[in-house]
Amino acid sequence: MAIIDGRVRLRTESMLKFWDAKLNPAIRDYIDKYHMQDRLSVLDVSRLINEAQNLGVERLLVVGSTPEENTHVLDLAREYAAIIPVGGINLNHGIRSALDEVARVRSKDAAAIDINFMNNCDVNSKALYAIYGYCEMQSIPIIIHSGIHYVRGIKMWQAQPQYFDEIAVDFPQMRIILSHGGNGFGPSVLAVAQRHPNIFLEFSAMRPKYMAPEFIQAANTYLKDRCIFGTDYPLTDFESQIKLWQYSLREEVWEQFFYKNILRALF
Repeated sequence: MAIIDGRVRLRTESMLKFWDAKLNPAIRDYIDKYHMQDRLSVLDVSRLINEAQNLGVERLLVVGSTPEENTHVLDLAREYAAIIPVGGINLNHGIRSALDEVARVRSKDAAAIDINFMNNCDVNSKALYAIYGYCEMQSIPIIIHSGIHYVRGIKMWQAQPQYFDEIAVDFPQMRIILSHGGNGFGPSVLAVAQRHPNIFLEFSAMRPKYMAPEFIQAANTYLKDRCIFGTDYPLTDFESQIKLWQYSLREEVWEQFFYKNILRALF
């Protein structure tokens, strides 16, 4: 069975800085909760890809979070066909700077734009609407963090399901991938996804046995064409996540969940 991992960070020296608990104490919660210690050393990109492909993961959606990381990921994507590059943006330097970065990474074949919770603003804010408008006009998919996180100085409710309903109403042609599937807000996010055909739920870092059963039911039935597999590696590992989701989902939806839906969302 062919698999595309819908969210990955590489174990290069550059990308491991994100997981440095000395720079961000909240990262310690992730390391402890997900038992990441053995996955936080530098690992050659070709070896990581080989390990993933031995488990059936043919391609990796690799997400940057800064302009420097974006360039790093785009360079690697030119070297390794298995990497699908995604450019991350933030509003720290203003809306114009963020728009310039969207245009830059898209011109270098980034498949989508990622917006994480470190922007510290509501996902339906006017500042982000400028980004959404440009992305809809240019047919650029958006990936938005939509679940629980452990940076306690930033409000989790800035990405509540109600806001994604508003975004989908205002930008009906923009493909929207909710990273982590709205985990932490309960099944109301399923109603939003059911209502809007341009919303996809990507379940990276999620363990099915800890999710509300409504999510598994949705992935098996009425949202089977819009639920996406992901690991958020190195947060979780490839092998265990594949097995957990295979056990939880009906075999007839595996191809959509593990492979086809991410392609539908991106291209």
